[in-house]
Amino acid sequence: MVKKENIVQKKKEHVKKLAEGAVMGLAFFVMFGIMIIPGLREDMGTVLNVVLGPLAAIIDSFLIMIVILAVITGIYTSIVQKYTMNWEVMEKSKELQKQMRAIQKEYIEAKKEDNKHKIKKIEKKRSEVMRKQTEFSGEMMKQQFKPMAYIVIITIPIFMWMWQYASGPVIFPLIGPKELTATFVFGMPYWVLWYMVCSIPLTQVVRKAIGIKSSM
Repeated sequence: MVKKENIVQKKKEHVKKLAEGAVMGLAFFVMFGIMIIPGLREDMGTVLNVVLGPLAAIIDSFLIMIVILAVITGIYTSIVQKYTMNWEVMEKSKELQKQMRAIQKEYIEAKKEDNKHKIKKIEKKRSEVMRKQTEFSGEMMKQQFKPMAYIVIITIPIFMWMWQYASGPVIFPLIGPKELTATFVFGMPYWVLWYMVCSIPLTQVVRKAIGIKSSM
């Protein structure tokens, strides 16, 4: 019975790995395809317009439409992170970071006191924590990249739609009338700036609502 359960479990893990591999492959295609495949960016926007176009026509305000998309992306981004990341690993990494900060503080104090015995002891402790951090670094990168692969599959097409259909003058809060496609700084269009202004706080609200702690 135990052997049969182990076989079933291994099959599930194998299917899960295949699914994750397929998602990773699709994510790479979406990320790099828009840069190397002519017309793919426009095609993504056109396809998504079948869904978003009628909604944008009803709302009749691209600023509000961007707010709605910021809410949508904030929700699914947070949900994907919640259910694809190993939060025990993340908590362990945060704990190691706290330990390293505390050790650095002790080290500075020992240096001021010129306490060679204490310095040697702290250096040994620091080396051990650094070793553990190195061991966790690979897993941390994996944990951070895994949800990203799922997220870009939806986020990039949404951005391609906004890039293709954002147009016309609008009145932004505080800064007044601007063309959506006009650039702000470093070549950033105003519609991207507006998306970021809306997305960051809204995503934080969603993360808090579903119980995701800050990674800082």
